[in-house]
Amino acid sequence: MSQQTQYFTEETAFLAEARSRAEQGNLSPQEWREAYEAIINNYEKLLKIVEVLTNQATHLENKLEKARAQLELQKKALSSEVEGLEKQIQVQQKEVHKRAKERDILYDRMGKTRMMLIVILTALIVVVGFMMYYLFIDTDRMIRFVKEVRGLE
Repeated sequence: MSQQTQYFTEETAFLAEARSRAEQGNLSPQEWREAYEAIINNYEKLLKIVEVLTNQATHLENKLEKARAQLELQKKALSSEVEGLEKQIQVQQKEVHKRAKERDILYDRMGKTRMMLIVILTALIVVVGFMMYYLFIDTDRMIRFVKEVRGLE
């Protein structure tokens, strides 16, 4: 059974009967009038059905068009939001790279400062070591050095 006959079984049966009667012929004027009246009634009924279906189809088409328009707006909004997020990610990535560079520069400075502190500490240890040596081990030499610096000798 085709889709058309599935939905319009009554009309399909009427059409088959009308063809059969027309092929038989020999219809009286009264039978022709009755057949014509039946055709008009069926046509009126079908016209009402078609009007209802057309209204429903138009209504559904309008809904579909509104839904499409809304989806398009949402798609544009989402696209815009994604674009904004991508830009935000790029800015954040630049900031991360900038901070990483700053960190590397700071680590370099800390390394140089550490080396300077080691050198200064080493020099201080050497000076303190010499002072300790002259204060506690070779005190005579220390006394002579102090007198010499003060100009007493």
